[in-house]
Amino acid sequence: MLDIPVLHDDQHGTAVVVLASVLNACKYTGLNIRTATIGIIGLGAAGMGIAQLLTAYGVKNIYGTDIKEKAMMFLKERGGFPTDLKTVMEKSDLVIATTGCPGLIKPEMIRKRQVIFALSNPNPEIRPAEALAAGAIFAADGRSVNNALAFPGLFKGALDAGAKRINQEMKIAAAQAIASEAEEGELVPMLLKEGLHYRVAQKVERAAFESGANLKAS
Repeated sequence: MLDIPVLHDDQHGTAVVVLASVLNACKYTGLNIRTATIGIIGLGAAGMGIAQLLTAYGVKNIYGTDIKEKAMMFLKERGGFPTDLKTVMEKSDLVIATTGCPGLIKPEMIRKRQVIFALSNPNPEIRPAEALAAGAIFAADGRSVNNALAFPGLFKGALDAGAKRINQEMKIAAAQAIASEAEEGELVPMLLKEGLHYRVAQKVERAAFESGANLKAS
């Protein structure tokens, strides 16, 4: 309703940093992001924001679960596959959890060579060390996959472009820029890496102009 760029950081900021992390995790493990099966545990603001941005990027197979039926229907309406926790863990090559439930993912649920992002803070659904010991090929928690990596560059890019909204193209540009700033072996760069947010802003500004975000109302 507002003719200014608006960002829900817990939803869209988190989604941007998760996409950046997924891009690098797929690069390191040989997964094809568009054909891999990605599972999302917890379909609240963050989980649905992640699902929508992954879909916009081109991910075809997203399984999700939540205790709320309305959230499950929301995922289905957007092309995802609502199911239960057991099925998400069995089918997914990469699992993203945003539930706020510490210890929800048990070591015996993990498939060999799965990628696990347990992002609830301060206590994740499973600690990265436990996930790796159980057979995960890559694991991270919310201390590294943190939305503070996204919003400074997103907002600066939007303001520099005079954008009236922050669209999926701008979020994808931010995610790709963040992913490209990571050192070898890192999922994402350090929050205070010199020049990081400036370079993210440049990519976001370009995406805003190319997608017409500076011309259209919200």
